Amino acid sequence: MDAMVGSRIAHYQIIRQVGEGGMGVVYEATDERDGQRVAIKVMRAEFTRSREALTRFFNEARATNLVEHPGLVRIHEHGQIADGTAYLAMEFLQGETLSARLRRYRGPLPEPEVRRIAWQLASGLAAAHRKSIVHRG
Repeated sequence: MDAMVGSRIAHYQIIRQVGEGGMGVVYEATDERDGQRVAIKVMRAEFTRSREALTRFFNEARATNLVEHPGLVRIHEHGQIADGTAYLAMEFLQGETLSARLRRYRGPLPEPEVRRIAWQLASGLAAAHRKSIVHRG
């Protein structure tokens, strides 16, 4: 089990890990103030020590909220806890990952499905570009 599961970050109780990427890990959590389910993205410790990486991480939160697009998650709050761990608290979205969808289809996705996903991605990126935000991947 992940060491973060069962712990708290600010006023969020960590329930389970739901994903991970190059710079961080995402958890499902409960906001202890109102019981709302949230996703908490926690930056990996090796990146927390980099001022540049921290700046990018927090700029992600600000930029995401500037765009206001239904395809982009809303960030509720961001910060650092006492040990320096950086986090973003955002809306929790129930759904299926792309890798899970690919496994479910057991092969290439049907062309209409690929077009729908591509359109959604392009729409979100276009909304960001209208706000002069460039996604760095």
